Amino acid sequence: MTPPLPVAEGAALLRTLAAGGLGIRASRHAVHNYGAVFARDAIMAGIAGVLTGDAAVAAGLADTLALLRAHLGAQGQVPSNVLVPHGGGAPRVSFGTLAPRLDSASWFLVGAGVAVRAGIADAAAYREPVARVAALLDAIEYNGRHLLYVPAGGNWADEYPYDGYILHDQVLRAWGLRLAGAALALPALAAKGEAIGGAIAAHYWPDTPWRHAAGGDARRPVPLASFAPGRADEHADLAACALLALADVAPPLGARALDGVQALFLDAGRLPPAFAPVIHPGDPEWPALAGYHLHGFRNRPHEYHNGGIWPVWLGWLALALARHGRAAEAARLRDAVATHLAALAARGVAFDFEEYFHGEDGRPLGTPG
Repeated sequence: MTPPLPVAEGAALLRTLAAGGLGIRASRHAVHNYGAVFARDAIMAGIAGVLTGDAAVAAGLADTLALLRAHLGAQGQVPSNVLVPHGGGAPRVSFGTLAPRLDSASWFLVGAGVAVRAGIADAAAYREPVARVAALLDAIEYNGRHLLYVPAGGNWADEYPYDGYILHDQVLRAWGLRLAGAALALPALAAKGEAIGGAIAAHYWPDTPWRHAAGGDARRPVPLASFAPGRADEHADLAACALLALADVAPPLGARALDGVQALFLDAGRLPPAFAPVIHPGDPEWPALAGYHLHGFRNRPHEYHNGGIWPVWLGWLALALARHGRAAEAARLRDAVATHLAALAARGVAFDFEEYFHGEDGRPLGTPG
């Protein structure tokens, strides 16, 4: 019998983080600003509330969107995070530290589309803010070719050395525009989302050998993580693959990405890490990785973004597998996660909803709660 997953405990944690009416906090602990409401974390958590019918967490999504809307920048910038001090005082609003967090804007579009469609947010209150955010992303795009050029640190993997036309951000933007355009009756946004999907289909699966291939088969199993003038990042980006398949913005690339994740990881009995292969000292990417961090170096091999296993992206992968009718693969993923947690418990290692697991020994690491 497969061990159980801590579903009830996870739901209770989300309700705790959503309490207070100011949005969904990143953690029950305030270390490294995790007591703030982060756009991407809170919107993902709020969507979980909508999908599971949890009224308290879904209300947290509505509160999060209202908080972000209240603190939009003059040009439509969406905050990376907003910290409302306990006991009063002016909120502390951040749009990024070393680099602007461009994914916050796209997550806002996704969240607004989901919330309005679910009936927990008023369309009239979001039509103008969503249009502003979409216009800002058009301006950042600059050249009318439907893709955003994202600086290093511009999305969730804020200490990972990839930049340029990052697939993750293109998918999020296309998905957000389609969701918000449909929910808010803004057909021009939905049309732009379709155009971005076409650009993704045209540029992210080149007919060239995969440079990380092991053995004789060099066929590309996953799309490019990013590309820029003169270079491309060919690491497997789990979040990008999962969202690409779930959003279905560039069919049939999403199905091919799931095939690749299955072949590389699930068929081998491995939980897929955030990025693979792992970057080690001596690899060409190591100097850039080692030199880029915010709160001390965390990207040792198999840790954090560098091969760490993030439950949040396993969740989105599960949704993508279900969306594509891959019930057997989804069940295999669920069983692998449950077995992993049971093995930790057998070793006397408690799991407190830490951010990620070590990619080799499986220890839970990062901020708990």
